[in-house]
Amino acid sequence: MKKLLVSLSILLSFGIQAQSEQCNLQQSKFISATTVDKEDLICIAKNSQKPYTIFYTLASWCGPCRLHLPDTLDLEKTGMVDVFVLLVEAEQDQRINNAIDFIKYTDEKVKYVVLKDELYGTKVGKRNRKFVTEITPPNFENIDDYSKVILMDKSGNTVYVSNWKDYNKDWKNSKKMYENKIIPLLK
Repeated sequence: MKKLLVSLSILLSFGIQAQSEQCNLQQSKFISATTVDKEDLICIAKNSQKPYTIFYTLASWCGPCRLHLPDTLDLEKTGMVDVFVLLVEAEQDQRINNAIDFIKYTDEKVKYVVLKDELYGTKVGKRNRKFVTEITPPNFENIDDYSKVILMDKSGNTVYVSNWKDYNKDWKNSKKMYENKIIPLLK
């Protein structure tokens, strides 16, 4: 089983191999994931084969993160976006393996990355707050919630950063939110 997981991790890493080489991305010393910061995400978006890249924030214990993941991954079917799951728990956090198992269970081909511990620290709330503050353009409301869709264009500009208010009190319906907020931006 362990060999199978290692083989699967190697195959998944090919999904970001080109970006890894061009962006000088580093592998975590603790888990089978590439570590990233804001500049790495910009580089990944610039080197994507698609016009847009979505980074979807996920924590293992976050109900909405888990609920919205399948709909987020479905956005790749538009042919316009690359989707990456951005793990917000620390590389050494014991819960992060639960997050990785969950996303692999949802779709074995999911591309995922993790925020760098040395830059964002190890406390999940502080990590997320620091990252969200960095990535959210000044023209958007900065809310440090989870289950965020961060949409970047091919030039590495952050086009959209979602938050809980985008769901208009229907937080269980991510498809509706994506149809209203994200899909129109892809045209």
